[in-house]
Amino acid sequence: MKRFVILGLPRSGSTYLMTLLGAHRDVFCSGEQFNPYAVIGIGAQDDSHEAVLRRDKDPVGHMNAFFAAEKVRGTACAGFKFMIGHNIRLLEELGRRSDIAIIHVWRDNRLAQASSLMKAAKTRNWAQTRRDAHVHQKIHATPRQISHRWHEYATFDHLVTIWLASLPHHRMAVEYREMFKPGFEQEICAFLGIRPHAGMKSPLVKQGSNAILDRFSQPAPLRYYFTQLGLEHWLGEEL
Repeated sequence: MKRFVILGLPRSGSTYLMTLLGAHRDVFCSGEQFNPYAVIGIGAQDDSHEAVLRRDKDPVGHMNAFFAAEKVRGTACAGFKFMIGHNIRLLEELGRRSDIAIIHVWRDNRLAQASSLMKAAKTRNWAQTRRDAHVHQKIHATPRQISHRWHEYATFDHLVTIWLASLPHHRMAVEYREMFKPGFEQEICAFLGIRPHAGMKSPLVKQGSNAILDRFSQPAPLRYYFTQLGLEHWLGEEL
């Protein structure tokens, strides 16, 4: 059985990739097995104190049990999402487990990433499969708030990139926009060593305007700030 982990930061496209891979008939891609608040699977989660404590006492054992269960089920390719910052002991183990392929997802447009996080954190709506009024809700944020978030995310991804470069693992870096380009399904299948499947399609919809500056209730200060930084390309359409 092929094993993989999707590694990334919030709002980087990790859930989109998870659902895209999960739509492949030969792949089981679970949710955030190491979310601090719950063990999150597909369509269910266990947020009981006992389940979270049992996992955190033995995170490596939890991962091994996850893969072992999928092997018994006859799954050809299995993996889960692991968000940067979820469990340091598991991250250390991943560095030693070259049998586990790593897909690092990241997002070049940090303004889009930070705004998406702020909106999701406020509404508690982290993903959706249909467009509704929530998609058009404006974000209230100052340049300094955004600056804090995007520098933090850029730093994490930079350090993770350096760490990954030191590993012997089969690995792949995927920037957010690449997942929406023609041929990406074939590319990710080739990486995992599985045949492309015509039914691969994520049900998720974008949760904000594709023109990033349009997401904000007060865009003028943000336009000035990011233009002064030479990052005006973050203000327009991302896809």
